Amino acid sequence: MRRIGATATAARDAVKEAVRDLLRSGGDDELTGDSRLRDLADIWFTEYKASKDVPAGTINRYRGVIEKHIKDGIGDRRLRECSVSAMDKFIKAKSRNVGAATAAIALILLRGMFDLAARHDAIDRNPMLSVANVRKPDTTPTAFTLKDVGELRKILRAWDADDDKRGMRRISDLADPVDMMLATGARPGEVFAIKWDQIDLAALPPRVTLSSTMAKDELGHWQIQPHRKNHQVISVPLPRFAHQMLTRRLVNAVEGVDLVFPSSTLTPRIPDNFRTQWHNALRETRFKGRTPKEFRATVATLLRDAAGIEAAQHQLNHASLLTTEQSYAVPVTVLPDHTDVLEAFDILAD
Repeated sequence: MRRIGATATAARDAVKEAVRDLLRSGGDDELTGDSRLRDLADIWFTEYKASKDVPAGTINRYRGVIEKHIKDGIGDRRLRECSVSAMDKFIKAKSRNVGAATAAIALILLRGMFDLAARHDAIDRNPMLSVANVRKPDTTPTAFTLKDVGELRKILRAWDADDDKRGMRRISDLADPVDMMLATGARPGEVFAIKWDQIDLAALPPRVTLSSTMAKDELGHWQIQPHRKNHQVISVPLPRFAHQMLTRRLVNAVEGVDLVFPSSTLTPRIPDNFRTQWHNALRETRFKGRTPKEFRATVATLLRDAAGIEAAQHQLNHASLLTTEQSYAVPVTVLPDHTDVLEAFDILAD
């Protein structure tokens, strides 16, 4: 369903009005208990996309779950046949066979769909409200130690300086982007979206402004998204090693290229390609299987231990302290020595 408006808001309002007209039409497309779930999914998804400014990555992910799992799995089921029991079994089967992450998204989408159906009297109540939540697997954050970081940086610098399989000098680098991740705690996509006008090497301390990230559009093509995951713009101070690295890159930068860490063809670097190059570089090392996203947890853990968990939260720009604690900072297993304080309990009453 498409509608045209003088502005983006007017166009979205026109789509929403058209969807409401469709639901009230009383024709073949009217939602009733005999409507198929696949038709409800299409109507809900159209309304969802028009109701808010949804990131392209979210749209792609939701579309994939709707098409591959909901519509292909139970799309022919009539709405009146979608009992709590049937939907609970569906979600549990998805969790077992596909994974908790996909099952959790399916649950969220189906709740929204059946809420729409209930609002339009196609069903008496939303069955998904009684479906059990998806239990996420327990995961412990993993991070590199300082010893790991030193060894990794040495390996990556040697890789960058070596020749590729064709005997030609590598033109795609790994060490400098990793240094930027370590210096900022930024996500790989955010690092590859940085442009030179976001770097202030003359400031004390030097700073980088993080305002965008690499992301896929609705067609699945990588592009620079003009905002970060949480839409916040942050100014991050840089340590000396990052200042030195950026100064060197600025001196050697190609004229007319505004990206700090471009691809070998001087276009925005794709995170997927970076991860492939990373795994190739570490295939024969003890770091085989580790991932670049662990640098974010590495930064969080180091800051937590040195300056407290709130310092790690601010560096990673998390809205919730709980997010930093549970998902990024490696749990403390060797407790600090406070035995001198605990000695105070060694007393006996007179």
